[in-house]
Amino acid sequence: MQTKKVLTIFHTTDIHSKLNNEKLEKIKNLLSNCDTDFLLVDSGDMLLGGNIIFSPFEPVIKKINELNYTAIAIGNREFNYFRSIFYNRLKKVNTYLLAANLIDLRFKKNNQKIKKKLYLEFNGIKICLIGLTKPQYPEKHFWELITGFRFSNYFDSVSYIIKDYYKISDLFLILSHLGLADDMKLAEFLQKNYSHILNKFIILGGHDHKEFFDNSFVPIVHTEPYLKKITKLELIFSNNKNSFLLDTVLIDRINL
Repeated sequence: MQTKKVLTIFHTTDIHSKLNNEKLEKIKNLLSNCDTDFLLVDSGDMLLGGNIIFSPFEPVIKKINELNYTAIAIGNREFNYFRSIFYNRLKKVNTYLLAANLIDLRFKKNNQKIKKKLYLEFNGIKICLIGLTKPQYPEKHFWELITGFRFSNYFDSVSYIIKDYYKISDLFLILSHLGLADDMKLAEFLQKNYSHILNKFIILGGHDHKEFFDNSFVPIVHTEPYLKKITKLELIFSNNKNSFLLDTVLIDRINL
């Protein structure tokens, strides 16, 4: 008899500083009432500021920290062309900030503030979270000399991690701030190159400010922006010798 295990994922994206006290308490209640292991993740753009202009104060970070997110993808609102502003934003957030395709060319050694991936285990289920951010300029553009940051090809960025972790992962959870069009391209890329492990992928996206679902290649889920809703995904796994297979994904959109 196969053992079934359930893992719950709560997903937000494009908060843009719209986390008031009422929404904060609603999310806290959702998490406290969850009767399974769970992750709380975000696909980027939690801040008010942008990549050129910026807000000197980001009060939403304090509330974000209260929720103890498992991981947050770096969005274009988190990125800034001024290195000091960008890193000052990152250091205030108390969780893992993920962007596998963002490389600091001046700080190549084990960057503790920009993580490519996060590897976790919940009740035996092994999960590799990968973050992808929206490129602000092409690879090897002159802006690299000014900012010191490179936006690498996201297909390559994902592939490097998959090749290292697919044998020890039951699920690849991709937190993407690429937008709908690129998420669809990524899903098709995964189908063409990793068809033998296709059931291990879920893309949780953002950037386009649209609630969205597509399952043509792999599940792609986008949540409404500004915390109008939070998406709850219940993942049901079955035991398969020394690993777990993802059987079912149940999706619920919860109004906030």
